[in-house]
Amino acid sequence: MGKLPPGGVSWETVPDVERAVLSRLILMLENSRVLYDPSEVERPDRCVESVQHLRQFLMEQAGLLRLDSPLQRTLRSMAASCRAFLNQFPGPQRRAALGPMSGWDSNSWALNQALGQLRGQIGIYLGQLVSVYGLSITQPLARILPPDS
Repeated sequence: MGKLPPGGVSWETVPDVERAVLSRLILMLENSRVLYDPSEVERPDRCVESVQHLRQFLMEQAGLLRLDSPLQRTLRSMAASCRAFLNQFPGPQRRAALGPMSGWDSNSWALNQALGQLRGQIGIYLGQLVSVYGLSITQPLARILPPDS
C-alpha cells in the first residue's frame, strides 16, 4: 500500500508534475465506469478491458514521477489492485474466456466480488489522496470513497 504523508499538503507546494498527474488521474477515474456503475450492467469483457486500460494509465502516470514520490507509490499500489483483479480471470486469452460458459457473466458472484474488491481498494487509495491533497471528488466516483473521506 502506498503511504502518503500524514495531515495533508498545501496545494501551492505540490510540484507541477504532481498536480498534472493528479488532475489526469481524477479525470480518468471519473471516466472509469467499472469503478462505480452497478455490477449488473457491467459486461465482464468490458470490465477486463477497462481495468487493463486503467492499469496501463496508472503505470504511465507513475513513470512521470520521482521514485521516492508518495504519489508514485500510491499510483503503483492502485495499479497492483488492477493487476489483482485481472489475475482472477482465467488464462492469457482473458476476453475470449469470459462469458456465461465460463461462469463470468454479469450476474456472476465471482465478477461481483472481484469488482467490489477492486472498487474498495481504489476507493481507499483515492481517499488517501483526497485527504492529503484536499481533492474534491464528485459523484458517482465519490461512491467508492471510504465513509470517513
